[in-house]
Amino acid sequence: MAPHTGVYGFPESATQAQDLAQALGIPCHIAELHRFPDGESLVRLPQPMERAIVYRSLDQPNDKLVELTLAASVLRRQGATDLCLVAPYMAYMRQDIVFKPGEPVSQTVIGDWLGRCFDRFVCVEPHLHRTPTLDAVFVGRPSIALSGAGPIVARLRADSVAANTVIIGPDEESAPLVDAIAGPLGLTGIVGRKERRGDRDVTVALPADASLTGRPVVIVDDVISSGETIFSCGRAARALGAASLRVFGVHALFPEGVAHRFVTEGFGAPLSCDGVPHPSNALPLAPLLADAILGFWEE
Repeated sequence: MAPHTGVYGFPESATQAQDLAQALGIPCHIAELHRFPDGESLVRLPQPMERAIVYRSLDQPNDKLVELTLAASVLRRQGATDLCLVAPYMAYMRQDIVFKPGEPVSQTVIGDWLGRCFDRFVCVEPHLHRTPTLDAVFVGRPSIALSGAGPIVARLRADSVAANTVIIGPDEESAPLVDAIAGPLGLTGIVGRKERRGDRDVTVALPADASLTGRPVVIVDDVISSGETIFSCGRAARALGAASLRVFGVHALFPEGVAHRFVTEGFGAPLSCDGVPHPSNALPLAPLLADAILGFWEE
């Protein structure tokens, strides 16, 4: 990594920013945030760098987006010529078309907003649906969308996952993640079909001929928020004879009550990657992110 390059993090994800800096062998600086009584934010960033890697996941995104914009303006004014936003969780990607009259195409709005602030982007499982690549979101800006499969594969391999384990994703959108986990481990992977009637009203159906009797099942998904998709998928797997259930999520957004429910309903404690700080974090993303960033600047 060239000199005059540093990682800039924010207080809620200081540990993850420091881990990334350590993986890259460069300094890390944590922004100072102040919130005025009227809700406005003040951002202070020390130690100007020519190349700045700004680390922040955009869960609970609204205040964070404003603070990122302010941070980018400070770094530019201090002389940064190349700003890379590492946002393991990228917000507002699901609304990529107008579903009902009067709605915005939020993906385009946020892509244009952040594209005016940063020169390049690294995200993990950015929840793209009809958009083929992250480059189509941040038009004209080099962008990398990483799979969260690698850390999950590493954990399952370290746990000596049984050879008859089945990897299940709840819907067709999870198929690439299922394939990227099942393939390297030589396991069977299947995907279900999800019917969503509301944010917390979801039913997952698995293929009726899925061979699950007496076999351990690992359910994987890119985002776990309410948990209802995973619970429905688990019920379907049990109905087909699954012997045990484990859950892995790339991004964990669920509250403490949902975490407790996973345990009481026999799923065990779910494990997640650490892009979004969460008590379930067990799978570090820093090595994956560092490799992607190094690839950017080696091109």
